[in-house]
Amino acid sequence: MIRPGLLLKRALPFGLALGVYLAPVPAGLTAPAWHLFAIFEAAITAVLVGAFPLLTSTMLAAAAVVLTGTIPPAKAFAGFANPSVLLVVIAFLVAQAVVKSGLGRRISLFMVSRFGRSSLGLAYSIVITDAVIAPAFPSNTARCQSRREPAQSRMTPTDAGSAAI
Repeated sequence: MIRPGLLLKRALPFGLALGVYLAPVPAGLTAPAWHLFAIFEAAITAVLVGAFPLLTSTMLAAAAVVLTGTIPPAKAFAGFANPSVLLVVIAFLVAQAVVKSGLGRRISLFMVSRFGRSSLGLAYSIVITDAVIAPAFPSNTARCQSRREPAQSRMTPTDAGSAAI
């Protein structure tokens, strides 16, 4: 069951898009330009209010511009023909999967169990874990978050390096 607050958040961008889409086209703009503005304004609003994640919002917007006939499909999805764009999209999808599955945390715990007998071993485990999961995480912050807790839980007050950390 979807919470009423979330349902309202998710309905807001659609209502906003419909309102702007059906509003009279301002002077100086073509109808397709106004409709494109309405759809992407709703997509940005959806991300800002937390109704949908960025990837979901952009995919809904791309589908909406095609389904409403604002832009032909070949033009709407032309950006995905570029291999660099696909690489970034796939990197974010893989990173999300690794975070949700807890794989990064499990790799960190494994490395800490193998090398975490001393402060120097913990440092090595952090470096090795970073090298192992770096291809899957496009974000340094995400990599650090997945390594932080296992390394900290392994530190004891008797470690020489734990006072500095």
